Amino acid sequence: MELTSAIANKIVDFIYEQSGYHSIVCDPSARIIADSAKTRLGVVHGGSQKILTGNQDTAVVTAVDAEQSGGSLKEGFSLAIKLNGAKIGSFGIAGPLAIVTPIAKVATGMVITTIRDEEIKDTIRDQVQNLTASIDQAAAAIEEMVASSQEVASIGMSVAEEAQRGHEQVKATEEILDFIRRVANQTNLLGLNAAIEAARAGEQGRGFQVVAGEVRKLAEDSSRSANDIQVILKNFRDTIEAVAAGVSQSGKINLEQASNTQDIAEMVEGVKKVGHYLSKLADEL
Repeated sequence: MELTSAIANKIVDFIYEQSGYHSIVCDPSARIIADSAKTRLGVVHGGSQKILTGNQDTAVVTAVDAEQSGGSLKEGFSLAIKLNGAKIGSFGIAGPLAIVTPIAKVATGMVITTIRDEEIKDTIRDQVQNLTASIDQAAAAIEEMVASSQEVASIGMSVAEEAQRGHEQVKATEEILDFIRRVANQTNLLGLNAAIEAARAGEQGRGFQVVAGEVRKLAEDSSRSANDIQVILKNFRDTIEAVAAGVSQSGKINLEQASNTQDIAEMVEGVKKVGHYLSKLADEL
């Protein structure tokens, strides 16, 4: 992180408030970016230029130097601001050397501490933003899962209802088959009676006897078909009952899953609020 004017101004204003001595902070080009006196911003400082372009870390103006300069210099002390071994600027303060020299050393330490503190805050902000984004994505995915689970549960219940209606229709069909079977039995009985009457009629009833035989055969075929259909319907009914039971169980499970997923969604929403709160706190750091 670079030395910003915001950090620099915070330091020089604090030093002036606490000590009453004016100070400046220069960027790597020796340009003044913070001045507690607010009179030299943007000016290139000679002493800082020597520090930042040369091998020296300090620049000193003694009382004698200040007096001999005719007022162009002030007694004071300037010191390089180093971060990870590199010069990133300088701090200068005007006043009696015995007083301002230790102040300058403390101030440069404050600058570095503030820069590192801002770096940590930036990292926290980035992490919170990433966390918030991840939580938002998780919340969206959970909400989609809730909707999907509810939809699946709804479909499962609809299928169960349809299966129940199918079961009822099978029962109705069985009742119709019972009716057909009774008609077949009655038809068979009528055919048998007709055959008896034809036998009594002798030669004249022979044609009627043939018809009576066909009626009985039709009745037997109807009864046999009804029995076959009854077997098929029983198997179909058993299948429908099994499907209905399975769908009903699945629907219950889906509803439970939807409920559990909803609970998770609510928890994620709570975490989401915490993330947004952390984000707000990070912005206020």
